[in-house]
Amino acid sequence: MTHSVFNLRRLLAFGSAAAATAAIVASCQSGNIGSPGNTPNIPPQSSYRVVGDVGTPFSALVSDSRSSWQISAAIPMNIVVVNDSPPDRISVTKLTNDQRLLSVQVIQGFGVATVDSTISRFGTAVGSTGGATPAFAIPASPDVRYVVKTPLSGLFNALIEDETMSNALESQIPAIILFDSPNKGQSGRVDGTFNQVSFAGVFNVDLLINGQLGQSASGGNSVTVQHGG
Repeated sequence: MTHSVFNLRRLLAFGSAAAATAAIVASCQSGNIGSPGNTPNIPPQSSYRVVGDVGTPFSALVSDSRSSWQISAAIPMNIVVVNDSPPDRISVTKLTNDQRLLSVQVIQGFGVATVDSTISRFGTAVGSTGGATPAFAIPASPDVRYVVKTPLSGLFNALIEDETMSNALESQIPAIILFDSPNKGQSGRVDGTFNQVSFAGVFNVDLLINGQLGQSASGGNSVTVQHGG
């Protein structure tokens, strides 16, 4: 069973950290951060924040109107869909047979659009934005995702580009950035440049193409990963 509002004592105990997180993640897709080059920026988009008891493993299904993605990760995790086509939805299921807290925040622009939570065994929390979504879309093709793994915490800016557009965003670490229909679904160059707002440790970013490692980069305040082109 999922609960939109429940167990207030546990949520308040988590409160200050979650509030700070929501404020940070609400700035995702906030506009021209960094140097976007010669490709046009796109409007603010939706993002998700999975929070609760740290370390709880989960599986998620994320979808917009044309593509969907399967994700396996652990709390906390930021998920951003670049070049999304609303309406958007997410379903997150705990992979533990216990009462640990899992909560999903749907971030739209600069605010929290919806919140859903569960403490049920193998419980599921869901969220959506941009209107009704009758069904999850077909799997993304190509499936292009950037995984920001380390440092363990911190804030970063990113510029995600293909040959036709650039997308500037800001998020917390760790994060998974899903690039919907890069190069209009055709082959071509994709790249991402990542910059830490304040150095918190060695950056480590993977670029995955259809489940295979396209490129991995690690370094100090700034790293770039790219594939194709």
